[in-house]
Amino acid sequence: MLQLEDLSVALGGSSILRGISLDVRANRVFCLMGRNGVGKTTTLKSIMGIHRARKGKIVFQGRDLSNLPPEERARLGIAYVPQGRGIFPHLTVEENLKIGAVAQGKKSRGPLERVDALFPVLKDFRHRKGGMLSGGQQQQLAIGRALLTDPQLLILDEPTEGIQPNIIDHIGDALKLLRRGGHPREEGLLAEASQLVKKTLETLPQDDSGNLHDLHERLKAIRRTPVSRKREDYEDLTRAFEQIRAGHPHEGRLLGEEIGAALRLLHAEKSMTILLVEQYLDFCRELADDFAILDRGSVAASGLIGELTDSIVKTHLTV
Repeated sequence: MLQLEDLSVALGGSSILRGISLDVRANRVFCLMGRNGVGKTTTLKSIMGIHRARKGKIVFQGRDLSNLPPEERARLGIAYVPQGRGIFPHLTVEENLKIGAVAQGKKSRGPLERVDALFPVLKDFRHRKGGMLSGGQQQQLAIGRALLTDPQLLILDEPTEGIQPNIIDHIGDALKLLRRGGHPREEGLLAEASQLVKKTLETLPQDDSGNLHDLHERLKAIRRTPVSRKREDYEDLTRAFEQIRAGHPHEGRLLGEEIGAALRLLHAEKSMTILLVEQYLDFCRELADDFAILDRGSVAASGLIGELTDSIVKTHLTV
């Protein structure tokens, strides 16, 4: 989805980035790491057009962004949550959230419901001033505001900085859900679908319930394994149920419609690509698919997150 090709950036006469090349895959989480002052934030700001490249290219979905201003890059589907969050302290939570969508000329009702489900505290504090929120709440607000621009690529600069552990976990869970396109009300929808299937089974003769019984068992198995859930699992469940309905007239009744609707919602949200700068190693290892480490403005190491060995950490990240 995003390629940096031999990117070099100088600020105030000093070379900050020296020929960086990165490849951010679609619908994956890419973690950019490194010690302080190696060019991580400069890389993100260069992608957004805040800093101009001295040489090299930035390509987003096959389009060269090199000569586009920041606002045009945002309209192409790139959202940026800066270090320090950048919220408007004197605007309410609701005004902060909607301002991104308004600037893009987009409606915010549907996405706002998604943000409410991901970060319920924002709904509770809708009319509170942004500056009155805690650091963790402000981070959730900044991410929620970015989501209201309906991005394809979400860029986060140190989202865990200065945040209490329970909110870090909450943000991590939200990013996992965004990555695979899961619905924010996933747990409730799974429970609803499972209960509806169970009710339908109770009305059927024993010899006419085999396929639906199998579907019920698959729903129960998915509910037991939240970590390994995939968007494809829900799509497969929907297809299986549609096949059951096609062969069984009793599934055309209202209860069948409700089951189908719940299953379809489970994969209704599109998946998202996430690029983050992060210092918290455990957060990266749990969340990311790919990584790159910067050192003195160059890529010192990169690969799949499973290839981030203790030796690499000691060499390039340990202070």
